[in-house]
Amino acid sequence: FIFRAFGMAHGNINSGALAALSCYDDEQPSPDAQRNPDSPQRTSAAQITGQPQLVGTVPLPPPSPHDDGVASCGAIRTRLPDGRVRSFPHVDGNYAGFVFVSVGRAHGLGEASCEAIAAATSVLANGDKLQTILGDDRHLSVSRTFALRRHQIEPLVQDLKARLKTIPSFEIEMCGWDVLSNDDATRSFVVIPLRSGLEKLRSIVRAVDRTLARWRIEPYYEQQRFHVSVAWFAGVPQPNTLLTGAKETTTATWMVKTVHAKIGARSYNFPLRGC
Repeated sequence: FIFRAFGMAHGNINSGALAALSCYDDEQPSPDAQRNPDSPQRTSAAQITGQPQLVGTVPLPPPSPHDDGVASCGAIRTRLPDGRVRSFPHVDGNYAGFVFVSVGRAHGLGEASCEAIAAATSVLANGDKLQTILGDDRHLSVSRTFALRRHQIEPLVQDLKARLKTIPSFEIEMCGWDVLSNDDATRSFVVIPLRSGLEKLRSIVRAVDRTLARWRIEPYYEQQRFHVSVAWFAGVPQPNTLLTGAKETTTATWMVKTVHAKIGARSYNFPLRGC
């Protein structure tokens, strides 16, 4: 998938499968029922000065929160009342999953999110329609969204546990802001890029990739631009949008002690070494 990046780019998006995957009931793996969207929280515009930057394009992975897909050979597209286009494949007996680091309680992330959203709101024509992604849904994805059969879940979970417990805990920092858009131009995201701890997070990705390879699941993206999505809006910024705004925000910090997975309706925790 190719995603457009707008503004100051430093990171990677993956922000939405947490809520999306929760709609897959453990006994009904791939329903066609729509998920109710998160309650919108509006942020007022704030003028933040800075150097303008023109819209650009870079290859990016698809977002995971507010992304409703499971691997399959077919797709169903539905337009939701809030403007999102829900596109997810459906295969009976498959359980959607992904692996991530939760950062919803990171120190300073609330302030950084407000600053990023305010900066984006002040320069986007549709900034008044920004909807925040709730704190508990904010995370850094370390896998693509994948699909498993029921009998594959427990062996995969045990393999992940064995690999991840060998990796020591580490601290990450997130700072700055960017706007990223998905390939079919249905949604864009305000994101905060990861600024430190990149190589440590890549070690998590490598461990997860080795586990998923045993089940012939596609590895994570070669171009890894880790980031946290904090808000989204329908559509994309208008052509030639100048994204002015402060390049820096409050620095958010988080000690990564646990990696998480969501598979079907169930959540799994994988403590790192010494945690």
